[in-house]
Amino acid sequence: MGLLFNTVVKVPMQFSILLLGALVFMFYQFEKPPVYFNQPAYERAVERGYGQQLTTLQTQFNDIFERKRAAIRAASSESSASSSSERDAAMTRVRELDAQAHEVRSRTKSVLEQAGADPKSKESDYVFITFILQQMPHGLVGLLIAVILCATMSATAATLNALGSTTAIDFYRPLIRPHASDHHYVVAAKTLTAAWGLIAIAVASFANLVENLIEAGNILGSIFYGSILGLFLAAFFIRRVTGSAVFFAALLAQALVFVLFATTNIGYLWYNFIGCAAVLILAPVLQQTIFRGPQAPAGV
Repeated sequence: MGLLFNTVVKVPMQFSILLLGALVFMFYQFEKPPVYFNQPAYERAVERGYGQQLTTLQTQFNDIFERKRAAIRAASSESSASSSSERDAAMTRVRELDAQAHEVRSRTKSVLEQAGADPKSKESDYVFITFILQQMPHGLVGLLIAVILCATMSATAATLNALGSTTAIDFYRPLIRPHASDHHYVVAAKTLTAAWGLIAIAVASFANLVENLIEAGNILGSIFYGSILGLFLAAFFIRRVTGSAVFFAALLAQALVFVLFATTNIGYLWYNFIGCAAVLILAPVLQQTIFRGPQAPAGV
């Protein structure tokens, strides 16, 4: 049920997260953002004597933003009677100002790097945090932080326990110690849970190398969720397909997703649909061509 919940709920959740990101992006097209979203790094650079340079860049950015906002409003207010050349000229002006704003941001980042205040952090990870801290009431911010911490601890604990138990039951017991006592398996499960925790810490230590953590999580989930969802849909709705056919269809579908991920530039949310559809298509084909026999149907 946990896997079914993940595949059915998390795919729409990915769309919701992306929609929220689009809304925040639109918000900062009309509401002035900071020249650099990583404010702790910005403040460290000011403390180290780079305040005048950063103030100058902030002033330039504010001026460009005001002109860009006016250009966006002018472009959006163009009536349908306006010629295409006028609309194109307005959009060209918006793109030019946006490029200027990006150039000022790049210069700001260079100043922060010179100050030693921002060597590795990714500014994109601070956009949503800045939106929360600056636009939401303080009480709601505290409640949101508490909810995030609770959800994180709950999800982490459940994940580590599941990994430790699964490793102990499915791998350790049948392959290493098949005849040990129950107490031994409990100790082994706890030890494996701690080991998985150390692995998670090691992975998190390299998370700052990823350009955007939210996007990286969505990409990773999209690669696997489609095939998992296809397994459950095949089990529930395709009654004349055996478990072996569905299993190998899922393997082939997952391989297809890996190939597409490595060789194409399609939007990563499509991997959910492709993986699921591939399982549902390949399972009956494999059943009719290879897996013919008296096995019980997958949907039973």
